Amino acid sequence: MPLMTTGQPNFEVDNDRSAIGFWMTVKGAAPVQPIRVFVTYEALAQIEPSQPRDVFAAMNIFEQNRALIEGKASEKFDRLGVEEERHEGQPVLRVDSDDLSE
Repeated sequence: MPLMTTGQPNFEVDNDRSAIGFWMTVKGAAPVQPIRVFVTYEALAQIEPSQPRDVFAAMNIFEQNRALIEGKASEKFDRLGVEEERHEGQPVLRVDSDDLSE
C-alpha cells in the first residue's frame, strides 16, 4: 500500500539525523497507521544544488518540493517498507539521495 500525505503543513528539523521529519500515513490502513518520514539534508541539497547547504535552505527546499518528496517516500515504502528504528513509537522511513534518483 502506498503512503499518503497527512495534509498537515508542519514538519520538524532533526539535526541529530541531519534531516527534516514529517508524518505520512499508510493509505487505506484502518486504524490510521502513521509513518515518520525523514528526508536527509543531503537529499534536499540534491533537489536544489544551487542553494546553500544549511538548515534554512533545507527547510525552504522541503516546503517547495514536498509533493515530490512525499511521492518518493511512498515509492520507497512500497518497495522496501520501513526502517528498524522507531520515532515516538511509530515506524520510520528515511528518504536519502539515492531514493530521489530512482
